[in-house]
Amino acid sequence: MKEKRKILLDTSALLLFFEGIDVLDKLWYALQEPMEYYTLDTVVEELGELAKSPGSRRGRAARTVLTYVLNKLKVIETHGKYETADDAIVEFVKEHPEFIVVTLDEELRSRLKELNAKVLTWWASRKRFSKG
Repeated sequence: MKEKRKILLDTSALLLFFEGIDVLDKLWYALQEPMEYYTLDTVVEELGELAKSPGSRRGRAARTVLTYVLNKLKVIETHGKYETADDAIVEFVKEHPEFIVVTLDEELRSRLKELNAKVLTWWASRKRFSKG
């Protein structure tokens, strides 16, 4: 049996769920192979901070996504040694280059490209993921 691809989702990718986009289904369509889905504890913490914004659209989105994340994705512990979720993702991928990072964040994509990391991003106009 073929080994599953390891997919690491950042905050921006997870917030697509709130837009009505089935991220996991769209990733399957893009890669068409077995996958395992992960995120980092720092991303969960970032969503938690966003969720504290009462009445804001991003706050509602984060609250909705948090429930989904905790049920569908494996959360990898980074033990709080990074200042931001983006820093944690960059450092994690340095140590684990087998992961494909899914992000809409331009700055994070640039940082990951410098490492020759595998990145997928959402193309809204084409309604699909593609290599970032």
